[in-house]
Amino acid sequence: MDAKIVISTLQKKISELTLINVMMEAQIQDLQSQLNSMKTDQITENALDGNENQTKEIDDSSSSPDDF
Repeated sequence: MDAKIVISTLQKKISELTLINVMMEAQIQDLQSQLNSMKTDQITENALDGNENQTKEIDDSSSSPDDF
């Protein structure tokens, strides 16, 4: 087999793999952004839930008599 054909074939494969790598890296960055967004949303929801739970506890404690 001619060495030039082998080199040409390998160069094409390298170009294909480089393109695939770039596309996968872009996809990874997109998925990381989505994950970070979901984490931020979850933190916000947890903070809101915590505030709601505190409000419920305060409301419940005012309706029950104190045991002294």
